[in-house]
Amino acid sequence: MTSLVFSLFSILAMGCSDDDAKNIEFDASDFVVSKTDMALAGTAEQSLTIKSPVKPTVSSDAAWLHVGTVEKGNASTLYTVSVWADENTSFDVRKATVTVTAGALTKSVTVSQYGAETVEIKNLNPGAELAAEGGVLSVTYAATGTVSIKAPEWLKEVKSKALTENVVNFSYSAHYGDAERAGEIVISLASDASITASVAVKQANMVPSTDMSDDAKTLAKKMFAGVNIGNTMECPGKEGDWSGSKVTEEYIKGLKALGFNAVRVPCAWDSYISDAATNTIDPAWLSRVDEVVGWIVANDMYAILNIHWDGGWLENTCKEGYSEAVNKKQQDYWTQIAKKLNHYDQHLLFAGMNEPNYENNKSIDAIMAYQQTFVDAVRATGGNNAMRVLVHQAPNTDINASVANYYHLPTDVVKDRAMVEVHFYDPSDYTIMGSDGEWGAGSLVKLYWGKNFHVEGSNRNCTWGEESHVDGQFKKMNDKYVSAGVPVILGEYSSSVRNTTAFPELDKSVYEPSRAYWNEYVTKAAKSNGCVPFYWETGGDISRKSGNAINPYAIDGLMKGANAATYPF
Repeated sequence: MTSLVFSLFSILAMGCSDDDAKNIEFDASDFVVSKTDMALAGTAEQSLTIKSPVKPTVSSDAAWLHVGTVEKGNASTLYTVSVWADENTSFDVRKATVTVTAGALTKSVTVSQYGAETVEIKNLNPGAELAAEGGVLSVTYAATGTVSIKAPEWLKEVKSKALTENVVNFSYSAHYGDAERAGEIVISLASDASITASVAVKQANMVPSTDMSDDAKTLAKKMFAGVNIGNTMECPGKEGDWSGSKVTEEYIKGLKALGFNAVRVPCAWDSYISDAATNTIDPAWLSRVDEVVGWIVANDMYAILNIHWDGGWLENTCKEGYSEAVNKKQQDYWTQIAKKLNHYDQHLLFAGMNEPNYENNKSIDAIMAYQQTFVDAVRATGGNNAMRVLVHQAPNTDINASVANYYHLPTDVVKDRAMVEVHFYDPSDYTIMGSDGEWGAGSLVKLYWGKNFHVEGSNRNCTWGEESHVDGQFKKMNDKYVSAGVPVILGEYSSSVRNTTAFPELDKSVYEPSRAYWNEYVTKAAKSNGCVPFYWETGGDISRKSGNAINPYAIDGLMKGANAATYPF
């Protein structure tokens, strides 16, 4: 009897041990899973331990997440099962659920698998093929850590404080080269430079404009107001060494926003020579100048590019008379400059010198010889340069010297494509004198200019060079050149910014309106007499970062004068 009872019990027990286990009821406290959440890294296995009165079943709801065979543990109610995943090649965290079933009860385990260390480039806007005229490229990327970004030098990363996550913006200028340019943007994890993502980009080249239809007078009439990028690209061997900053496209756009539509680019060349034996200009410097001129022209502004001081090899030696070595440099440099920039249309003008020194007629002979070499070198390169407007500097760029009978403009095979250039810093004790006594005992810096801006009892009032003098000087240029069909470039004019630190007695309420009035009056007088005004600016009145006005009163005065004037042609 005992044997029979035992056998029957065994049969019943075997019959419900597996297939019918799910129908067995037991207390939930007897069913425990060791984890409710599981984090996986890569493909490494992890284990779940399950306490259950019956053998549980375990399943996954994701194809990438696998479970092994449920194994009996050390105790009669303990089981173990392995869980592992396929490799996650994405940077995203992915999630799935493991379900453990015992009898009528189930428990869920949330499994998170972290992606591999990775970088992905998600999107390019507007795309990998960039517009020839320039623009902005936005690169959206994803990464599992901090990144470093490399790009071709012609893509300029735009730094932004905007809360745009994982987007990097690049500005790119109009491309005037002979063929398209291409490069690669590479984004790498800072922690492991071998983990990278890259994308190739290319930019088509601009189809060069051949519009050289305007003669000098027509072109001059289109120039509303000009400004200099002073103390920047003319620094010997290092751009911005004097002004503390390099030229940026943002700055150029800022100049246009202020109302300027013409920019004079003083430029050094002799200190950027890669082979002195052949007078070869460093190609990198030619490309940099090309880039800056490109920003100006792309913003529908006119550009005047010159050879400016440049260590004095050209303009300082003129007073000593003609030199064949100097003349050879003038020819070689302008041939290279003209060839490099030949793709620009009439928006670009060349100026052969800056302020050629002179003492006598021998000096003027040298100046005229070098200017003739400049004309011949540029014209010989053909293309747009065959018709380009060229600007010639009067001796010392002095108005009185320019109207003297001995000086004359060079011969040009093209008619009506010449302008003459002078500078204006009168009265000099108001505009450029640095400190009291600088020009001799008793010499004083003047602070107040204009008949309505004198301070009663002050020894800082201008005593010469006021309104009637300005009118008379520019009339000389009108009578000598403009009336003969030759427009004038007023290549430089400005007055130094003064402050109470250097001049404690300065009355700001009079000084600033007076300085604004000088800007207004000189600008108006120049334009009314056919002289295109280019304000000399080195960062004192206009921010070199943004192109915004530092001293709005000065720029407002200038623009007021520009608006009030009408060219006589």
